[in-house]
Amino acid sequence: MFNKILHASDGSKHAFDALTLALAIAWQNNSELHIVCVEEIPYMPDSIAEVREATAAVAQKIQEVFQQARAIAEEQSVTLHTHTIAGHPVRDIVRLAADLNADLLVIGARGHSALYERMIGSKADRIVQLAPCPVLVVKLPVETSDGPVFKKILHANDGSKYGVHALTVALGLAQQNNAELHMVCVEEIPYLSEIIDESREMAAIVARRIEGVFQRARARAEEYRVTLHTHLMKGHPVRTIVKLATDLNVDLLIVGARGHSALYVRMIGSQADRIMKLAPCPVLVAK
Repeated sequence: MFNKILHASDGSKHAFDALTLALAIAWQNNSELHIVCVEEIPYMPDSIAEVREATAAVAQKIQEVFQQARAIAEEQSVTLHTHTIAGHPVRDIVRLAADLNADLLVIGARGHSALYERMIGSKADRIVQLAPCPVLVVKLPVETSDGPVFKKILHANDGSKYGVHALTVALGLAQQNNAELHMVCVEEIPYLSEIIDESREMAAIVARRIEGVFQRARARAEEYRVTLHTHLMKGHPVRTIVKLATDLNVDLLIVGARGHSALYVRMIGSQADRIMKLAPCPVLVAK
């Protein structure tokens, strides 16, 4: 599934949770695994001496992260390639992923205040938006073993081209891990109709479209020899998908990235961003 994986680490607990999953995937796929830390001085110093002192402190922290990461990788019999970059975390992580031609970027989620995330977005959000490859976001500790990395997968599909691509990723991972694969489509009426007949007509149109999505998905699943469990649900997409992921107790949620204007994403966030924040498990955003 994945030939080259890049893990971006800031040395936080979330980052080491993400590293654990990145190592398990790399071991399963015999992937080339890279880890990057960005040397970022978070304030404007007043003197050259202060610059040197801050840089030395950051460099020492990064070396400690690398040492700990290498020790964990050695236990998993995985070779870890390390990269230190001085610059902007989001921009330079995305650039390295492109330069390495990575086919998976694994990051840990970091929390900010609700206001910060709504107005600016977390680093994880911005990396997901800009990355040239699928992004796996991990915000909770993950249990791994010598067996399959994922046992139960939920894929949320809206019938878009992003949904179709995410389905391909979900089928590949389900096949590789012999995982139980579920797919959900949410029946959402995009406006509040004043006429009951008009509302019923819209609901019928949405239902027919979703049934078409299910039929195409089942046909693809047969090609992969994967059993696909389908769920048609009504409600708010983000809330409904997150609740189903919780109820099914899945260990991976796969969604497609959906494009919005830069202003929309900055002020509100895409559905993928909001699912990523609320989901009870790692979220893979396929692009």
